[in-house]
Amino acid sequence: MAERMVKANGIDIWTEDFGNPDDIPILLAMGASAQAIRWDEGFVAGLVDGGRYVIWFDNRDTGQSTSFDLEKETYGLADMANDAVGVLDARGLDSAHLVGASMGGMICQQVAIDHPDRIRTMTSIMSSPAGGEIGRAIFMGETSELPPPHQKIIDLNMKYTLEPPITREDRVQSRLENSGALVGSRAEFDVEGFTAMFEREYDRAANWPAMHNHASALMDEENRSEKLRGISTPTIVIHGTEDPILPYPHGEATVEAIEDSRMVTLDRV
Repeated sequence: MAERMVKANGIDIWTEDFGNPDDIPILLAMGASAQAIRWDEGFVAGLVDGGRYVIWFDNRDTGQSTSFDLEKETYGLADMANDAVGVLDARGLDSAHLVGASMGGMICQQVAIDHPDRIRTMTSIMSSPAGGEIGRAIFMGETSELPPPHQKIIDLNMKYTLEPPITREDRVQSRLENSGALVGSRAEFDVEGFTAMFEREYDRAANWPAMHNHASALMDEENRSEKLRGISTPTIVIHGTEDPILPYPHGEATVEAIEDSRMVTLDRV
């Protein structure tokens, strides 16, 4: 495996690859405020053992990639999709299988809409076709067809928005508390493992607070359902029945929007 900082879509994007570049390429896109290293290393190793060439990358405003001052320059999901395509360009790949978690799934959807020739298949994990309407429903009282996050998630976000953590210990603790609230009833929360993960994320972050830009950047996004009806990318949608951020109907809406897509339901996850 090799780390590489690449120029993609006019910015610096940190990337790392695993496996043989001659094998089948998979690009992993992580969710909002999370770094590439949030992907499980055992999961990546399994893909490599299966003959896949895997690349992951820090989204803008996370990890070691370029961070933004949204008062000076704004961006949206199309820009982040262009970042992903730029990573493929930098790695010399005409196309790849794209796998995205949460906001990463939205990035993959946008690539399928804007750059259909660059995406071989899409796996959209715990994601949604929703745009900014969910955020506007939470913070501005607007109505939304799809359910907003569980109240416990909204309360935690408000707590740390009003009283932002400052120290390393408090910032790690805030991430730990948020992630602990996401666990379904099927498995226990790995406190030790996630603590180590968040400490690693903190220590490698070039600009830790910038990760919160994702929420603001996506607030004005439009629902992608109609545009997704026009794509032909083979798609699998994976969603847990107890998802408290993007509840299960978001996964169902993704499948409904994409013709011939297939749902994989994870019970009590």
